[in-house]
Amino acid sequence: MKKNSYYLVLIVIAGSVFVFFWIYQKYIKEEEPNFLLFNVERGAVQEVVKVRGEVVARQEFDLGFPFSGTIEGVFVKEGQTVNRNAPLMKLETTDFELEIKKLEAVFDQKRAVLEKLIAGAAPEDIQVSEIKVSNAEVALEESKNNLVDKLRDAFVKSDDATRSKVDQFFNNPRSSDPKLNFSLADSQLKTDFERERTLIEILLVSWKLETDRLTASDNLASFTDAAKKNLAQIKSFLDKAALILSVITASSNLSQTTIDTYRSDISTARANINTAITNLSAAEEKLRTAESGVFLAQKELAAKKAAARIEDVEIAKAQIREIENQIAITEEKIKKSFIYAPGGAKILKVNFEKQEFYTAGQVAVSLSASDYKIQADVSELEIVKVRDINGNDVLARFDALPGQEFKGKVIFIEPKEIIKEGDKYYRVNVYLDKFTESLRPGMSADLIILISFKDEALKIPELAIYDKGGKKFVKILKDNQQKEIEVETGISDGENVEVISGLVEGQIVIVSQE
Repeated sequence: MKKNSYYLVLIVIAGSVFVFFWIYQKYIKEEEPNFLLFNVERGAVQEVVKVRGEVVARQEFDLGFPFSGTIEGVFVKEGQTVNRNAPLMKLETTDFELEIKKLEAVFDQKRAVLEKLIAGAAPEDIQVSEIKVSNAEVALEESKNNLVDKLRDAFVKSDDATRSKVDQFFNNPRSSDPKLNFSLADSQLKTDFERERTLIEILLVSWKLETDRLTASDNLASFTDAAKKNLAQIKSFLDKAALILSVITASSNLSQTTIDTYRSDISTARANINTAITNLSAAEEKLRTAESGVFLAQKELAAKKAAARIEDVEIAKAQIREIENQIAITEEKIKKSFIYAPGGAKILKVNFEKQEFYTAGQVAVSLSASDYKIQADVSELEIVKVRDINGNDVLARFDALPGQEFKGKVIFIEPKEIIKEGDKYYRVNVYLDKFTESLRPGMSADLIILISFKDEALKIPELAIYDKGGKKFVKILKDNQQKEIEVETGISDGENVEVISGLVEGQIVIVSQE
């Protein structure tokens, strides 16, 4: 009985241990992180296009230039046998060479601008800007004084127009009850004009007080607005005076000579007020121009004293890269102005002579070859990377020749697309550098088309990159925390990808294993 109890206790203990272990594994034990870590490092990246190809017999083929131009040289004759890379024909490149010189001059200018931007303004440049600010401030002060003069002149002309010209035909003009010294058929017009003279007197008294204390440091804008209103009122008053004088006639108490004198004086007064209005507007505009000049000069000085903005530096760098791209494109055109033999061949036909004009699409030289070529179909997504003029280098590995690698070159891309399962492909023709008798039509090969190469490129595994919202991102490990970073990528060899921006050497990127 005791023995059975002993076994029972053992079974219970074993069961408890099992249950505890199961609970620990499932609910308590923390799972180890399920991701891989990679260093951001520098190294070589060789961008390639990998395709399967097949050996076919190579016969006659035609060569031409990718653009039009005048034939500068013909280096072969019909019936001649040539080796691979032998020059056959050349277009004139004078225009391209001149274009490169122009672009190089622009490049030097843009680089100088960038260097100056990074270095900041020289002390002499800052001094020049400081002088500009000083001159602008002097011009502003002069324009303020000029406006003050025109404001005072506006009052003087208004005072003269009223008290010297109009008051000639008033009795007690500055009193509270001024009266015209001649009769008028329109009594209402006479009453209104006399009452307005009273208002004008009040205006002139107030205006003089303001003008007497006016200085260039005052708020000239408000003084100018008030002066414009005053001038408008004086002008209206003079217009009524001219109207009254135009309807009165000579009498025993008012001679025609006196009337003519009044009319002449009022005409002069009106002209003077119009001049005052014009002068005031011109002075006001001059002040605005001077204020703008000070603002711009101060802004220029501040910009020269400040450090270059990052965005300005990036724009300058982008402009330099654009010039470099244009130079590269033009240099590529110069390269493409030559036709070279893609392999050992016999010249069948030379269709152009020196100084004749070639039009893109025409056949320049026809050749015949007796060995083999390799044909491969490249997806439309990658065919843009492959070129047939000065074509890409190719590495070929044949299934029938394991362990051997052959070098070749892309010499022609057939223009018509090939449809395979709904996708578009373009046929690429590759010639080997050295003919081998071991090849037979129909043999299969893996082709590695070399696209571009960068040494010391900043690179990470391609599987670390993921897309989100049309942009590319990676996750990095920083302070034991994951952080998402946007990156700009360049070329890829299928395993590693170049990082143009977003990361720096030595950072650690994270790749989930899930």
